[in-house]
Amino acid sequence: MAEHGKGEHVLVTHVRGERVELPGTIGEIRAGLADDEARAAFDREIDQAPLDRVALIAARWGLPQAARDEDDELIARIRAGDTTAARELTAEELDYEASER
Repeated sequence: MAEHGKGEHVLVTHVRGERVELPGTIGEIRAGLADDEARAAFDREIDQAPLDRVALIAARWGLPQAARDEDDELIARIRAGDTTAARELTAEELDYEASER
């Protein structure tokens, strides 16, 4: 995903222990996608989504690949029985509120 623009709103997550700001609007997510094919797939999924799932779908599309890779690795470890992969999040990691820049 390309860098998103300097929008008014951002979402915050952590990837490999580092704080990462994500696009905070549908338009910024769309603009940050790599190509027309990805933007078309995003538009189709958002257009067909029930309203109660739009935020979840948008957040997933806004995540950088490194975040998805980290999630996949953790899930694989937990499924393999490695419970050390599961831990409580810190207060900073739970700070997912949209914030102004």
